[in-house]
Amino acid sequence: MKRMSFLVTAILMAGTLSAQTFVEPDSIHMDSLRTEPLFSTSEARDYIEYVVSTDELWRSPQEPVRYALQRLLNHSREPFDSVRSRLMLEDFSGMDVEEGAPVISDNIELRWLNDSTFLVDPHGWSSTLFMKKETKLIYPSDTVKADSTNLADTLNMPVNRRMVPDTLQIAVIDTAAIKSLGISMYAYSGNRITPPLEREGNTGVMTADRKRVLFYVPGTTWRAPMNSPFNILENEYQLDSLQFAVNRLLEFTRERDSTIIWVNDLHGHRTPFWLTLGDNEAYRFWVKNFNNDSITVWVGNPAPDEISLMLEDDVSINRLTKEKIDFLPEFLEIPKRELVPMKPLEPEPIFWDYSLNGVFSMNQTYLTNWTKGGESSFATMIDLQAEAIYNNKEAKTQWLNTMRLNFGTLSTKENGFRKNNDLFEINSKFNGNAWGKIGMSASFYMKNQLARGYNYPNDSVVVSKFLNPATLTLGLGVEYKPFKNTTINMAPLSYKNTFVLDTAMIDQTKHGIEAGKRAKQELGTQLVVYNKVSPFKDLTIQNRLRLFSNYMNKPQNIDVDWEMIMDQKINWFFTIRLNLHLIYDDDVHFTVLDSEGVPVILPDGSEKKVAKTQFKEFIGLSLQFKF
Repeated sequence: MKRMSFLVTAILMAGTLSAQTFVEPDSIHMDSLRTEPLFSTSEARDYIEYVVSTDELWRSPQEPVRYALQRLLNHSREPFDSVRSRLMLEDFSGMDVEEGAPVISDNIELRWLNDSTFLVDPHGWSSTLFMKKETKLIYPSDTVKADSTNLADTLNMPVNRRMVPDTLQIAVIDTAAIKSLGISMYAYSGNRITPPLEREGNTGVMTADRKRVLFYVPGTTWRAPMNSPFNILENEYQLDSLQFAVNRLLEFTRERDSTIIWVNDLHGHRTPFWLTLGDNEAYRFWVKNFNNDSITVWVGNPAPDEISLMLEDDVSINRLTKEKIDFLPEFLEIPKRELVPMKPLEPEPIFWDYSLNGVFSMNQTYLTNWTKGGESSFATMIDLQAEAIYNNKEAKTQWLNTMRLNFGTLSTKENGFRKNNDLFEINSKFNGNAWGKIGMSASFYMKNQLARGYNYPNDSVVVSKFLNPATLTLGLGVEYKPFKNTTINMAPLSYKNTFVLDTAMIDQTKHGIEAGKRAKQELGTQLVVYNKVSPFKDLTIQNRLRLFSNYMNKPQNIDVDWEMIMDQKINWFFTIRLNLHLIYDDDVHFTVLDSEGVPVILPDGSEKKVAKTQFKEFIGLSLQFKF
């Protein structure tokens, strides 16, 4: 089941990479996306009013755009000049103000439980529900004070007198039932209500008959005359302050008010000119006639609603005139011209295209279960990739050759200088386009490393070096290119050879080769999926998935080699690179350790080994260069 899970994961990755379907924006008619509504003036005003008044449409009630739309709506109903004229006719400071009684804003009815406790708005209230009477028997001894004289007198009383009780009727308030209905109770003592009764910030006052509580507008209330738009005022001088504020804002709007005038010439060129309260500066405008003669006109704005025009001094106009041909002293003979037929030039085909892409990084690397050695640390890395592509469109053939060198080193205080990444691979593929997007393909792939790798922290045990191990893969099949920068290469006839030349130094069993042998040869199917996409500007994601199934030995256990490179461009030189590399080979086994880090021993005395997923992650700031 574990092996099959890797197969399902690899297939899902390949499907995700190949399913890149894009819709060109130009293929969609804009008329099918939107239609422009035709509004009259009243309909436009009603629609903007609907948008402004609908709170659900706005992220915040204080949106500046909402405020601007409201101002546009107000201005469309009545021009500001009309509002200014109406306010200038008003004289708020001349209105008479009289002092009056406080205004009652609200009142509530009370329900008294006893002389000092009342309820407010008791829905479902009934004295039979919340008032109950209890009968209490009071014996004569209950009234005796706790002193020796009265107690002695009481004890000397006859028995029949001491034991006869008196009856007392007591009214009890069922406060628990009142609170269960959510009804608030208030106490009234010394002309104070506890807790205080408040409505909209106003404190209630008890009437003399104690039947209601009244709420007044706070402060002394001043009344305006009947012919004014006001009813009550907060103080005697509020209308004077209002008149002063109106005059100040009218003066301010008059000073900051401006109007733009567009000056057009005969050719449709427009020049803006602002009319303000007054500007001593004059501005130059060029005026042309139909003959394209130009003179300078100075335009000024000396006072509000005034324009001054002044013509440039010392204007002189010289104009060329047209004469008839009879007045010319000589005649010019126009030579005869004709086109000479020429053979169109054919461009010389360029079959080869070369490129070199390099990345130098300082980064943090995380390795887990990596067979070639290495450890997590701060490191430097260089990634060089050279391409040589032969493309013959007439022959419908293509030959792609790539060589990649990915080498990284690290230096730690504890372990010193060492390598942490080493990859040297050559990939060559020859394609012949046979059926449109599908063609025949032959491929060659070699994966190797350059420097020695050790089984750290033990740097005396060499686990890899040049050509130890190395992998060669030859494939013959078909290639499908569904989209640009996306290829799927299927080679049902593939040969894979993994070899270790120096078995005296290198333990070949760590690389899936049986003991006593130097090579592992496999015949099977190879699937290579490559995809390059840019979902956002300056962001490039490359995915390369390589799957191999051995026909002769456990074909269901598929070897997986997946690598993703994501580059986010910062500027012309620097990028942020994220590199993920995952390898799973069922023939490569790792020793199983217990909780104390000791190898687990099988009954036959050998160490227990299982196949594990190899994973490498790299992220860092990179210096990128291309040739």
